[in-house]
Amino acid sequence: MVFYLIAFQSATTLEKVLNKPFDLQQFKKKKGQSNSGGANKRSYYYKPAEKGFYMSFSIFDLMKGYIGEDTTYRIDYKEAIYIVTYKPFDKDQDMYLDPNETLIEIKLLLNEQDLPQLAYVGLDTIKVKNKLGDNFIRKNDCFIYSNRSAALTLKTKAGRVSWLKWTRLNFVLNKDNVPEELVNE
Repeated sequence: MVFYLIAFQSATTLEKVLNKPFDLQQFKKKKGQSNSGGANKRSYYYKPAEKGFYMSFSIFDLMKGYIGEDTTYRIDYKEAIYIVTYKPFDKDQDMYLDPNETLIEIKLLLNEQDLPQLAYVGLDTIKVKNKLGDNFIRKNDCFIYSNRSAALTLKTKAGRVSWLKWTRLNFVLNKDNVPEELVNE
């Protein structure tokens, strides 16, 4: 019975992270402006039906990160978070807080205090498996958890997560079709 409860909690946590890792608009509103620019389209990126473009955001002001579980030890950082969105061509396309943009990818080199649901950088792989389960694809020292439309890639080094990337995909991922760019920084 205890094993079932742990497996159920892991599936629920993983399902939440894969389906909606965070509220993009709330996060951007809280963090304020960032550097932004066009983003290169990757072959595996999800593309909404509307015509539009990919946009990237990085170097948010007042970012404080941490590694592992010690949230009291803060590290000031720049460029440790990178977000890609898809913005449809519409009246809001030039707005920073565009209510119509779609989160495509987020990459974290540190844990971000306002994204606790993605706080895996620095955790050992045993804790990751306890939280997310052991149903993942392993490639190039990465654990890749996925569902139909999203992947959470956790790069491991010396038994710990060194970075993570959540990506909305345009195909169903399996062990035989993992794009190289998905497992590279």
